[in-house]
Amino acid sequence: MTASLPSDLSHYTAAQDIARAVLTDITAHIVPGASEVSVHKACHDLMLAHGATDFWGNTPAFVLAGERLRLSVFDSSYVPSPKLFGENETITIDVGPRIDDYFGDSARTYFLRNGIIVSAAEAGEEEGEAMDFEAYLHGVFIKTVQPDMTFGDVHQKMSALVSENGYENLDLLDAYGHSIAASTDDFIIMEKRNERLLGDVNYFTFEPHIAKVGSSLAVKYEEIYYFDHGLVKMV
Repeated sequence: MTASLPSDLSHYTAAQDIARAVLTDITAHIVPGASEVSVHKACHDLMLAHGATDFWGNTPAFVLAGERLRLSVFDSSYVPSPKLFGENETITIDVGPRIDDYFGDSARTYFLRNGIIVSAAEAGEEEGEAMDFEAYLHGVFIKTVQPDMTFGDVHQKMSALVSENGYENLDLLDAYGHSIAASTDDFIIMEKRNERLLGDVNYFTFEPHIAKVGSSLAVKYEEIYYFDHGLVKMV
């Protein structure tokens, strides 16, 4: 079981810093007349500009907007839509930059209103509540997850919170995250009844992709975490 700091933490931090930088810089490309296709390409270009050598899997980014917000797809089946953004759009972006054999993995939700990016609270009541709930879930995750908990334990706890607050998990595997690995075949998924311990892996994501039950608005926020002597820390 992992107790001390991972020896390769600095490498993963560098990759995750690129992910977050891309998700900050991409706002300049989220404008009326853009599309999932153009934003997808911009994410790739920004990754390379920030020092990434490649990207994880088969796509540099998942960009989903409008009626596609509730979609959950494997990277092998994702195709960005050419539909142009209007003045008012909600967009989720999930990026996976790579530096050699080290990966970043992060996601954010953006609100385009009257042609400009605004905060969730400015976008509307439902948007503000959804992103506040995302922040709450990440806070609970950081405070309560322990190395001796299983991936299934975490899934059960988060599923209860999501359901109790009127939300649903949109992930196609009903998962809330996964370990970090070079191949999806090696992922340990944060899914129901998974008995693997979180302390058995060095890094794991938490990425609730959620919506109010029946709502067309879906949001996502993802970060990579690790244990520092039993305490959850963000990469």
